[in-house]
Amino acid sequence: MSKSPIFISLTGSSSSIGSSTNSVFFNSSLIKSSIIKSMKGSALMLYEHHLKNWLVDQKIYKKESTYTVYYNIVYNQIVPNIGNIEVERLNNDILQEFVLDQLDHGRVDGKGGIAQSYVKDIITVLKLSLDQKIEIQLPYCPPTEVEIYDKSDQITLINYLQSEINNKHFGILLAIHTGIRIGELCALKWSDINFDTQILHIDKTMVRLYTKEEGSRLRITPPKSRASTRSIPLNKWIMQYAVLLKGEPDEYILTGRTQHIEPNKYRTFYNNILKDLELPHHKFHSLRHTFATRCIECGCDYKSLSQLLGHSNVAITMSMYVHPQIELKRKCVELLADYYQH
Repeated sequence: MSKSPIFISLTGSSSSIGSSTNSVFFNSSLIKSSIIKSMKGSALMLYEHHLKNWLVDQKIYKKESTYTVYYNIVYNQIVPNIGNIEVERLNNDILQEFVLDQLDHGRVDGKGGIAQSYVKDIITVLKLSLDQKIEIQLPYCPPTEVEIYDKSDQITLINYLQSEINNKHFGILLAIHTGIRIGELCALKWSDINFDTQILHIDKTMVRLYTKEEGSRLRITPPKSRASTRSIPLNKWIMQYAVLLKGEPDEYILTGRTQHIEPNKYRTFYNNILKDLELPHHKFHSLRHTFATRCIECGCDYKSLSQLLGHSNVAITMSMYVHPQIELKRKCVELLADYYQH
């Protein structure tokens, strides 16, 4: 692979390092000095070359979707910034400076920083690819409140979907009643529902992947994690529509044909329904958040809910998807008032 010429400007209050098409700016003299030292003819391996070798192994042993995340992090964030530093020169201070810089200036288009969740993925790649102890600290980031449906809005949506039932409408109802992810939903075929036992089997997901190396491609892969492979009982209400719409085993549930609909297009279909009904916009994933919250409100135990959602442990379920409404919070404090009155 041909390598673009590297240039360094040492004028002004910051330094720029990169190729003729991709310039990266640093305020860190630590990273700047490390790159300069690495460019003085040493025979030690540059981190960029080390990462290329590392990615070869990852492509063999990791899921395709995981490899794609690693690949894009390597070539969009790591290589343009610290790829020209020798592996032996990389230390915790340099990596800490690099990570903090990504929070403020990490976007590929140069228009600001990247999300802390994505920075955590970068740290994962650093830790996996470097044979050294890495301790990187991130600034405190208060948790963002996830969206769930207001009960009246959810009922409005459900009433519309069941009044004009078809395969695509059934898919949204299925997500409301099972909490499955949109990629899992798009990959479902009628053979994934056991109509005798009324159980839905989740063992695959549909995802669009992109790398500069291979371009954009749609894949059906194993689900997000081992715990995501699961069986979900279907209630009688959702089963009546499944029986009504049931197609051939090899047909996709959302289309009723052997041709699928991919997540981005189905997400657009869902968004248009909300717009037509004049409902507040909620991401499709909000159906999953709402499912978990409603299950808790109905008295579902946390362990069962965790398994329904495909989480590896209950703590993930509690921290991510259980969002008590103000009515439940009020009930808690009122119970305490009743306790003291007696």
